[in-house]
Amino acid sequence: MENEKRRAFPESFGSPAPSSTMKLVEIDCGIPFLSEEIVFDILKRLPVKSLIRFRSVCSLWKNLINTPSFISEHLGHSRRQNPSLVFQRNLVGDSLNLYLLDRDLHLRDVHIGPSIDSFRSARIVGSSNGLLCVQIDLRGVFPPTILLWNPAIREVKQVPRSRTINDFRFDCVLGFAFSPIVNDYKIVTTYAETGDVVSGVEVYSLSTNSWKGVEFTALEAISFLSDCVCVNGSIFWVTVKRGLAFDGGDDAYFIVSFDLAMEEFKLIAPPPLSRNIGAKLAVYEDRLAILYYYCSNAVDSRHTFIDLWVICDEGIGGGCDASLSWSKKFTRGPYPCYLHPLTIWRNQIVCDVFAIQTCEDEPGEEEKRSDEMKAGMYLFNLASDDFVVFDSDRYGDNHDVFGYFECLVPLSNIHIKKL
Repeated sequence: MENEKRRAFPESFGSPAPSSTMKLVEIDCGIPFLSEEIVFDILKRLPVKSLIRFRSVCSLWKNLINTPSFISEHLGHSRRQNPSLVFQRNLVGDSLNLYLLDRDLHLRDVHIGPSIDSFRSARIVGSSNGLLCVQIDLRGVFPPTILLWNPAIREVKQVPRSRTINDFRFDCVLGFAFSPIVNDYKIVTTYAETGDVVSGVEVYSLSTNSWKGVEFTALEAISFLSDCVCVNGSIFWVTVKRGLAFDGGDDAYFIVSFDLAMEEFKLIAPPPLSRNIGAKLAVYEDRLAILYYYCSNAVDSRHTFIDLWVICDEGIGGGCDASLSWSKKFTRGPYPCYLHPLTIWRNQIVCDVFAIQTCEDEPGEEEKRSDEMKAGMYLFNLASDDFVVFDSDRYGDNHDVFGYFECLVPLSNIHIKKL
């Protein structure tokens, strides 16, 4: 009988794909037989906290949960089924303050370990595939210290310092993302003298744990204006090109893309953008999008419109392209308040609401909406024009928002050097 029993998982196990012969498993205590595919499928649906506990069930489960194939399958399931948002309050001189909003709109604090919490100047600058990129700005230390952090498994890795750029005159802009093409996480850092154009670029690879310089001739006369977003292995920023506009004007707005696999910069012309329009990059249905938000006129800031533009599939890349096609998906408004879009989450726009309009001179539907909308954080459904407010008292104001989901991606815990 014992000879008929199979191990919980054979040593060659490494893929969730069904096999031609169903293998049955039995754990020591007489638990009923299960196929390895069924066990795999059950485990990949569990939260990271449970999987960490289940590593101690038996060595076979521990080995399975640590395999790259399981980590990848669990990550994919978590991305699809458990998308969350991480909110970061930006308070000068305060330690890192994070909250997580899950898909059911439940809010909870994010545990921050002592290796990060001890720094009052730490802030999140990027999120990708369950990892967070943390920048630490310390007086007298340049370039800034960078950490990679997996909050789910509480692992932190200190990124080695660049030895190329060590001049305090420079400001730096960071981007962080995962490339499925090269299966690697990368950090791109652009350096510029304060308030000036890009004068240096370096890229860090997690797989090699090293930095290298990259070509940046496409960034001639470019100044970065926004935080980045990541789409399908590329990083994007809103920028301004000084004195070299397509139409011959003094300045022009562009979107800069950086392909993590090719390590190349390109310029993309956005939809028409003026100084009176706010712009926020986002991701909509797995494509690059841009949210324009603007008031009905220059004097009245109490009524806001929002436009959603999405880039068309064809034509991305190919250098500096003024004719790249965009599609306007929605225009909504006027909303009887000032809206500041932060991101798109589950095809809804996360917005800060400010400067609420009183309803004394707002008849009809606008009066009703104004009476309902209090200052705080909202989810706006552009398709239905519905909105949901959630517990904004805990957020306060002045914060950043990042997409997030749990993952098992290891960072090989290291000791954080004294800074």
